[in-house]
Amino acid sequence: MHLEELSAGLGVTFYVNIANAAQQLTFESRITEVNPKKHLVLVEAIIREDKVLSFKGKLGISVDLVVALPDEKPLLFQHITMETLKMPDDSFCYNIISDKDGIPYNRRNSFRCFIGTPTYIRSGKDMEEHEVILRDASASGFSITCDSTVTLEIGQLVHVLLEDYIEEINKNYSFHLYGMVVRSQELDNGKLVYGFKLNNKVGGLENYLTQKERIRIKKNRGK
Repeated sequence: MHLEELSAGLGVTFYVNIANAAQQLTFESRITEVNPKKHLVLVEAIIREDKVLSFKGKLGISVDLVVALPDEKPLLFQHITMETLKMPDDSFCYNIISDKDGIPYNRRNSFRCFIGTPTYIRSGKDMEEHEVILRDASASGFSITCDSTVTLEIGQLVHVLLEDYIEEINKNYSFHLYGMVVRSQELDNGKLVYGFKLNNKVGGLENYLTQKERIRIKKNRGK
């Protein structure tokens, strides 16, 4: 599949390979517009400290793009070109260019699905409870957004209850997520994001995520 055959709304991950530092950075975003006639595949820009990250033309850096598809394996586009564009509303995005077709990308982690629902997280010996937002989830992990008063350590175990009702198929879902903290990040608004790795496979979770992502993509397409 070529880049211009993709659809707006699909989640993407940038893998930035730094040769001299022998490391790889990852950044997540979403496709906002695809216009084959104008050869545009626009992706939300990555903003850090009020600045747009740009990797174009930097020596020793290459960028791969992985696109999450709801019913198929993710697609990998290697050594892409990223052009930073300023939109009419003064926001920024990347135009992604690749002369190669995407290839199936085998990885353990499934695509991340936006959840955005309030819930409670329980942690510590006393199972202390905090109100948080379940940001997204995949078959192998999840993340939350919370106030800075919620302090978790890397490696700490937590329990989160994911409850959701999908109106389009008239079905309720409920999953107990037991995870380990693997990353943390402070946002510009002072909120914190914690990422977790699931300790075990959760029955039915992947099917729920696929259903939710499929419906979201259909809405974005106006169907």
